[in-house]
Order: sequence, then structure tokens, then C-alpha cells
Amino acid sequence: MGVMGGAGGLTLWAMTPPQNQQLDHLRAEWAGISRSRQSREAAAVLVATHPDVAILEPRDLGAIVTLLEPSSRLNQVERAHLAARLLSSAPDHPLIARALLQTMLPGIVSIARRLRWGAGTGDDPSTFLADLITVMFELIVEWGGQQRPYAAPDLLNAARCRMRRRIEALDDHSVIGLERSDGSLLEPTPTIDLDPADDLEAQIAILCEGDPIAAAGLLGRVVLGYTYREIAQMTGHSPRLLAERSRAMARRIQR
Repeated sequence: MGVMGGAGGLTLWAMTPPQNQQLDHLRAEWAGISRSRQSREAAAVLVATHPDVAILEPRDLGAIVTLLEPSSRLNQVERAHLAARLLSSAPDHPLIARALLQTMLPGIVSIARRLRWGAGTGDDPSTFLADLITVMFELIVEWGGQQRPYAAPDLLNAARCRMRRRIEALDDHSVIGLERSDGSLLEPTPTIDLDPADDLEAQIAILCEGDPIAAAGLLGRVVLGYTYREIAQMTGHSPRLLAERSRAMARRIQR
């Protein structure tokens, strides 16, 4: 990244937090492969499998990842649909899973922040982020080939649950072996969490039958802690609609 301030200056790389260095490395790696021949072949696989992707005329996976950015020409619903296509076609070419991982990086960082970068686990933030990225890629590979309309939020929710369970497991291990005054062992208290295998669509059906938009807003805002804008980017519904429907549903539930 270069040196600033001459011979006695500071190396910018050394000044960058390790977790940012990891993200920079992934972005640099993606820049090197996103326009490659293999990337064009992977895009061709997507185009051949999904006519709705063919309409977008992507030259390579780099173009597809660009289309998944909020500033692209696609609206929220179209971006959510395209992410779902990537997941369903992940087994068809190894670079498709890598492309989906690339587009999930902002969400991965958001999860890391909400989990306080693994504070209390003994890991430094860069190690925690590396584990979170690995978990996300494992999920993409495990779920590859599945039809998930809410692919992006499903993946984020599952990754968050898995990492939180790891944190809770470490907390449990820290008390195993402690004794009470009577000599009996102090057992960790079990915790209840959402099953990462349960997709967002299933949770929506349980929370608010007949109104998935309201449930998406409630689940994302109250349970997962996302803003309505973030939920909108993941589900394709406008922030205003999500807020209105989820608040109306909350009022009905409280009656």
C-alpha cells in the first residue's frame, strides 16, 4: 500500500487494522479473478441456466457482483433474486460461490460488529473475522443448489447464529469444572437460539402468518438488529413499507 512521509514515514499497511487488511486482501483477490477466463466461464454457466440472468447480459462474474451493489441499475427485488440465483448455481462452478462470498462482505462486517468482534472469546478481531468469513463460505457451499428466495438474509442469519453459538460455547467451557460449595460441578446454562438451518422464509411463516413483509421487518429489526434500510436491501421491500407493516403487526400482537 506504499509508504507515507519519506524514509522516516509510517507504512500505511502497518497502520491498517488487521481485519481491514483481510478485507483488502479479499477485494484485491477478487479484482484479480473477477474478469478472468474462469470468471467468464462461470457467468456463461449462470446465463445458460437462468434466462432471467441472461437478460442482464453479464460478461463475467465481476459484472454480476457489480449488479448486486446497491448503486447498480437493479432494484432491491432484482438484486435479491440475483443473489438467490448465485446460491442455487453455486455447485455448478467453483467461482460462483466465491462471487457470492464477495457480495456478502458488507453483511459479514455488520455481523462482526453486532457480535462485538468476538469480544470475550480470547480471539483478536482479525481472527474472529477470518472465522466468520470461513463460516459464511461453508454455508454457501452447504446450501449450494438450494432454492432460497431470501438467500442473502438467510445466509447472514445462519452465519450470525453459528458464530454466536461458538461464543456461547466458549463461555460455557469457561465455567465447566467450577464447583459449588457442596462439591458438585457447576453446569453451564443451556441457551436457546434459532436453528441456522431454518431459513428466513420459514421463520416468517411462524412469526406472522399471511404477512411475510411484516414478519421480515420484525425479525430483522427486533431479533437480528438490522435497520429497515438494511432489511430492505436484503429482501427487496422498501424501508417505509417494512416499517409500516411490521409496526402494524406489532400492535396487533400486543393486543
